[in-house]
Amino acid sequence: MRKTLNTTTALVASLHLAFPHAAFAQQDDATAAQIREVCAEIGAEDCAETLGISVEEVQAVLDADAEGQGAEGAANANAEGQGAANGNAGGQSAQGNANASAQGQAQAAEGSAAADAAEAEAVAEQQAQAEAAAAEEAQAAEEAAAAEAEAAEEAQAQAEAAAAEEAQAAEEAAAAEAEAAAEQQAQAEAAAAEEAQAAEEAAAAEAEAAAEQEAQAEAAAAEEAQAAEEAAAAESEAEATAAAEAEAEAETAENAPSADDEAARVAEGLAGDAETDAETEAQAEVEAEAEAESETAEVENPEMAPENQMTDSERAALEGGGAAEVAATDDDAAPAEEIANQTVTDETARSSTEDFDSAIDRDAAAAEGEAQVAVEEDDDGLSTLQKALIAGAGVLAVGALLNNNRQVVASSQDRVVVEGQDGGLELIKDDTAILQRPGTDVSTERFDDGSTRTTVTREDGTRIVTIRDSDLRVLRRTRIDPDGTRTVLLDDTAEVQAVDVSRLQQPATETTGMTEDDLRRALANEGAFDRGYSLSQVRNIAEVRNQVPAISLDNITFETGSAAIQPEQADELTALGRFIRERIEENPREIFMVEGHTDAVGNAAYNLALSDRRAESVALALTEYFDVPPENLVVQGYGERFLKVPTLEAERANRRATLRRITPLLQVARAN
Repeated sequence: MRKTLNTTTALVASLHLAFPHAAFAQQDDATAAQIREVCAEIGAEDCAETLGISVEEVQAVLDADAEGQGAEGAANANAEGQGAANGNAGGQSAQGNANASAQGQAQAAEGSAAADAAEAEAVAEQQAQAEAAAAEEAQAAEEAAAAEAEAAEEAQAQAEAAAAEEAQAAEEAAAAEAEAAAEQQAQAEAAAAEEAQAAEEAAAAEAEAAAEQEAQAEAAAAEEAQAAEEAAAAESEAEATAAAEAEAEAETAENAPSADDEAARVAEGLAGDAETDAETEAQAEVEAEAEAESETAEVENPEMAPENQMTDSERAALEGGGAAEVAATDDDAAPAEEIANQTVTDETARSSTEDFDSAIDRDAAAAEGEAQVAVEEDDDGLSTLQKALIAGAGVLAVGALLNNNRQVVASSQDRVVVEGQDGGLELIKDDTAILQRPGTDVSTERFDDGSTRTTVTREDGTRIVTIRDSDLRVLRRTRIDPDGTRTVLLDDTAEVQAVDVSRLQQPATETTGMTEDDLRRALANEGAFDRGYSLSQVRNIAEVRNQVPAISLDNITFETGSAAIQPEQADELTALGRFIRERIEENPREIFMVEGHTDAVGNAAYNLALSDRRAESVALALTEYFDVPPENLVVQGYGERFLKVPTLEAERANRRATLRRITPLLQVARAN
């Protein structure tokens, strides 16, 4: 049915193309009649759409044809009734109709041919459309296949790249692991070598000590033998002398006028000589006993500096004074020279678990020839004291004299103890030592007035600048951050008021065995102070620093003569180290002072230097284990002056350290 409809429609379209639109309405036009016939078959709507006219127009023509066909039927019936009568006329009419029919058939044939051509054209067009659609589908399929192939190729490339990256990462990880293993092995070998070297050195030292003891014993035995020999010789000589005197007396007695008188005289003389000899021997025994007691006291019961024995620094701190003006505080002042410039490494920096390389020399006899030689400035104006403690040029000789008639009584490469005219002991040291950690660059400039400026530069660009006077007393310490921010931590250049200790607050209690909360409360105590103090006053006046609580580090004690801290002891500082670091993060101007102490065994000057070394070790432990900035710490040793347990015997509890938060006391903190 669909094919028939298409054929009919094609016929209508062909006839319509051959004739104008008006031919559709012509009743006597054979072609129009054929079109109307076809339209009657396919319907008014399809015909109207094909011819491009309205449905109403087509329907009106079809309705008119239907009426005309009805009238034609009636006329044909009348004509048949009259056919006999009009035979001749009918024959002529039939001939005309035959001609007309032939003409119509010819036209119909032409229309049919046109319809066939139209149908063929339509079929060809459909076939072309189908072929075009197939071509489009084929092209789309080809493009899809190409896209799929490209996507697969890209996915394969990505997979290969990912595999290559994974292989490279695995290779790098293996290389890093191998490097780490090699480094660990190297470290282990180095540690083993160091241990072997240390053991070898210890064995050598032990052998040397044994040899020295043996030599001393042999020398003592030789001295005893010599003394015995001399005593025997003296005794023999005395006996010979006595015999000669007796013989001479006998000869004299023979010539004496009166034996009784002479006997009386001799008896009197002998009695006097005996009395004199007895007095002399008694005096010698007293002196020998006193000397022996003195030597014993020095060894077994060493001297203790009384707490009321005031040093020059303590006296100056009590009296106060005007502002300290030194050339090093002037940024525009040109230094006279640069006396030290170095980069600190792991090998040159000391850790808290190590003892000092330099022993503390307190043998004054070795410096007997230099006792009257003053320590003067050299041609460049650099003092021997500065050379020794800053530039590391050597150890000052015990017995050497410094300015103000101070004599060196103990000395090492890092510290010097001097004795003033009043007998008080003072410690001189390089306060920048705790700042000089591995990786820092240290430079020191000296100015014409003897003041120095030391700059410690860290790897991140942070600089710590310390100004000191000619005696290495700290006058100012400033931290300069990489962005240029300046924080003044210590400042003793301003005018300082005198201190009346009778008007100070009652001493705060030294606390021990505290919980972490108790520790925080004690160190966070701000106190209520009417004034501020200089760092020198806090260091040198016990009544001033005792106004803030002292935390006794009971778990940190030291072996006799040692300043090293064991690693397991450093773990006991965890709560304290964490608190100090948090306080400094909140307030970068916080200052904490670590105090070192010794027991009463040994020389007082030696103990003063040793106690300061112990304080430095605690400060280093806080820096090494808990990242406490060293510039916020001050270390100070007090030797045997403040014993926790009052005894002259060896007492481990006295070989200790304490810590105070001195920020509330410092006038620089109050000014900021």
